[in-house]
Order: sequence, then structure tokens, then C-alpha cells
Amino acid sequence: MKLIKPLIFTLFLSSVAALPAAEDTAVENSVPASDSIENSDTDTTPARAMPDPAQQRQTDLAKAQDSETEVIWLELNDQKQLALLQKAASPSPVGSILIFPDRDTGADWPSIVHPLRTQMTEYDWNTLSLTLPEQPAKAIPERTLPVLQERSQIQTTAEGAEELPESPVEDAISTPESRSTNASEETNDSDYNKLVTELGQLASDQLKNLDGNLTVILGIGEGATWAMHYFSQDENQKDRYLVLLDPVQPIDSSAPKLIEMLSETKAPVLDLWFNSNQFKQQQAALRKRTIRRSGNNGYQQIRLNQRTNDPRREPLWLTRQLRGILKTRIIDRQAEKSPAMPKVEPMELAPGS
Repeated sequence: MKLIKPLIFTLFLSSVAALPAAEDTAVENSVPASDSIENSDTDTTPARAMPDPAQQRQTDLAKAQDSETEVIWLELNDQKQLALLQKAASPSPVGSILIFPDRDTGADWPSIVHPLRTQMTEYDWNTLSLTLPEQPAKAIPERTLPVLQERSQIQTTAEGAEELPESPVEDAISTPESRSTNASEETNDSDYNKLVTELGQLASDQLKNLDGNLTVILGIGEGATWAMHYFSQDENQKDRYLVLLDPVQPIDSSAPKLIEMLSETKAPVLDLWFNSNQFKQQQAALRKRTIRRSGNNGYQQIRLNQRTNDPRREPLWLTRQLRGILKTRIIDRQAEKSPAMPKVEPMELAPGS
């Protein structure tokens, strides 16, 4: 009994000493929310930079180039578009080839763009391949739900619920909000077309200081449509030619219509296509008929040979065809149009004259 009393007294003192510590902890935990907000405002947390996959791909592609390729960044709409320039392996190049690749590829696409831009330099051509800008994302229209009918208007019968009044969803399509959304989309599409034209002009400025008189605007796949869109802005430029390589109409409804541009142009056009399937045959025949109706005698359509299975000829299967076509259809004809300078015979002077 004597031992129990001191033990009870000790436990009582320890509990009394723990009360002030618990009160201090409660006071610290009850800091006003305004104080915590003020403290958070003083934190300088840097804003998170959103990743740009397209720009990163261009940067990685630029770093992968060798010393023969000159990397050029074209300033376009507060963004940089990659362009790859490779000069001709000749002291006197005949001209330059400006390449518009397919929009889903890039400035150094392995299967077509890379061989052409690197191998054509061996045949006295400078090459400059572009990267088309990303298509602006379509605005997502605001979702509109049918107006709910009042319960008093809903009548049911023994056979089942009566048919409700027609939903005004179709009427919502023509609301001012939807019309403004469509107008903004058309503006974005028009702005994109102007961006491609501006990009082509920036690229052409890079070629002005290079040797060679001729300029070939080469469009590949969907890039052929955009190349012709840029070319058609000024068809009267001297010594400039348009070459469409396996042209394809973009699926975007706002993209320029290739057939319409072909029907309106009066400039020479080289249409090179692959007979790979029936659809390509039909499209090639459509383009040819369209040009015949327009009366453009400068249009030429040429079917290219398919990829060869010979590994010795594989690396140059397309380059040699393009090189031969440019030589016979552009360079040689350009030489025929240029009058030859008359030969000046040396004049003999008589003694004393």
C-alpha cells in the first residue's frame, strides 16, 4: 500500500506536465488559413513548360545531320521551322530544288526526301527541304443538350410513353455560338494556308544567294498540293518550275484543291506519279483530263518506274529518274530557248592601219 501511493502521485504529476505541451501543439496547428496562403504566395515556383513533340522532333533531326548539311531555322509565326540545305557538289550548279515534303513526314524522310535532297547534289543541284508547320487543332464545339421538357408536358398512355417533341439539337447547330466556332475554324484554316505561303517565301530567300539560274518547286505526296499553292501565288517568276511527285489531295476540307489549281494554272507543270494501285491511276487520269480542258500545253505527265529489287540500283532508283526528267524536260529546253551567242571572228588588221 505504501508503494502504490507514490506511484499514483508520480502519474498525476506527469499528466499535469503534459497538458501545457498539448495546448502549445494545438495552438501551432491552428494557424489561420490566411497566414498559410501568404506564405505560399512568397514561394517562387517556376511555371511548368509544356512539351512540344513536333519541335522536339525537329531539334533531334537537326542534331543528327552531318557536316554536308546546313541546318536552317526559319522564323514563322513565333516558331522555328527546320529546313535542311545541301549545296551542289559542283562549282557551277544549274539551280536549286525546293522540296515540300508530305505533311506527315519531314525535312529528311528516309524513303524519299533524304535520297533526293542528298543525291541530287551530285547532279549539279542545290537542295533545300522544308518542314511544313503543324495543322492547327480543330476547335471542339460546345456540347448542347436537348432542352428538357417540363414533366407536365410528358404524357404517357397505357401502351407506353408518347413520342416526345423533336429535340432542338439540329436548331442548336445554327446558334450564334456554333456559327462563331465555324468562323474561327475557317480563319485558322486561312491562316494556315498563309503560313505555308510565307514559309515558301522564307525558303526561297535562302536560295537567292546560291549559284544557279533555275528553281524547281518539288512537292511530294500531300506536299505537292501545298507546293502548288505556294507556286500559284506568283506563276510569272522567271526560271521557276513546278514538279509534282506522286501528288495527293489532303483530306482536310480546308486545304487548297489540287484539281482546281491545275485547271487554273497556265504555267508548265511536271506531274510524276507511281502506278502502284488503281486509285493512283484514276487520279492521274483525272488530272490529265482536267489539264486538257484548260488548254495548258505546258503540262506533262510522266509515269515513274517502281522501286527496283536490284540492291545495286536501289539507292539511286528515284534520283536517276528525276535527274533525267529535269535534264530533258527543263534544262535542255531552257537551253533551246536561249539564243546562242554569235561567234565573233578575229579581225585582221593590215599593216599600217
